[in-house]
Amino acid sequence: MKVAFFLEADSKNPGGYNQTLSTVTFINEKNKHNEDIIYVANSENLKNKLTEKGINSLLYKRTFFDKLINYYLGLSFLFKGLIKFNLQHSFTKFLKNNDIDLVFFLSPSNLSLFCGKVNFVLNVWDLDHKKDSPFPEHRENFIFEKREFFLNNVLSKAFKVIVPHNQNKEDLIKFYNCNKDKILVQTLIPYLPKISKKELKFTSKQEEELIKNLPNNKKIILYPASFWAHKNHKYILDSAMLLKQNNINDFYFVMCGADRGVYDFINRSIKDNNISDKVCTLPLISNFCLKSLYEKCFAVIMPTDTGPTNLPLYEAMFFKKPIFYSKNISDDVKIKEIIIPIDVKDPNSFVAELKDLNKENILKKVEIGNDYYKKFCNEDVALNLYINIISEFKAILSRWKK
Repeated sequence: MKVAFFLEADSKNPGGYNQTLSTVTFINEKNKHNEDIIYVANSENLKNKLTEKGINSLLYKRTFFDKLINYYLGLSFLFKGLIKFNLQHSFTKFLKNNDIDLVFFLSPSNLSLFCGKVNFVLNVWDLDHKKDSPFPEHRENFIFEKREFFLNNVLSKAFKVIVPHNQNKEDLIKFYNCNKDKILVQTLIPYLPKISKKELKFTSKQEEELIKNLPNNKKIILYPASFWAHKNHKYILDSAMLLKQNNINDFYFVMCGADRGVYDFINRSIKDNNISDKVCTLPLISNFCLKSLYEKCFAVIMPTDTGPTNLPLYEAMFFKKPIFYSKNISDDVKIKEIIIPIDVKDPNSFVAELKDLNKENILKKVEIGNDYYKKFCNEDVALNLYINIISEFKAILSRWKK
């Protein structure tokens, strides 16, 4: 049986990109089961990245026709037309030509709609668009409609669905009536702890200078998140202004990530409110620069409106940093023991926490978080999940193929 792991990721979206690389890295390192596994990248950049890691891979590129289908995905008449005239997508042909029996999509790729007779396993990271989201990134360019079309048409066809938290599983059942027995939970495993030797360097002099010039006399609070509206970077600015009003000068905020529409707005607001001595923004940075920031910072903050989990939560656990986290996006009792909860609608709640920091309480939360990381962000557990899926499907496949 031949199994393919499909990587569709863009380095300009570091969260998904790093999560995908993390999964492939540990599977390639730890697979001792002699499974016939191949890796398929959707870009030359990603293929080259795998080559750097000593991982051989195939390249699949969408054709112009594929891109056209992707652009208009959600128009039911187009999809029905493909079915009516039995038109084959190039990805269907790719799987057939490479004799693939099972595909693992390491991200929620809409190519899973075009697997033909090949079975597949789909990773679904979040359902934030479904939760009455007012944010432009969930509404513009028919994103909501496209996601709904995709999920409504793909979930019942998937052999298994992998989600990062039990809340995601409950959401899939609630919103899409997905079969609970096919949904498996595997906690996100950050890539930063395992960056390769080739990545242990700054990618520019600018990065090196940024790290060097960070204030040494202040406690740095890090917010590593792309500049989407739902990531709520303005909360940091509002908090910084409150600190300024209260003449509290012990903290310095660093926000870094790709621009997804609000980067200029945030920078203008910093200038207009004269708080550049309390907060700075960095554009998309290298993994090594981000790792350096984690090592240098006092704490991590995540005032996002979406969840229940996000990669910086687990990265903070690994680097043994306290994390100020949105209090209402996770019902997980274990997570609540780890985070310092903040009200994302009221920056005064965060400032109050900063005024009343308790060293013993912070150390306790950090240790609980690190223990949680070791138990749930566990590569051996994740590998067993993938191997068990393969074994289960292999038994089914034996009914019609040796």
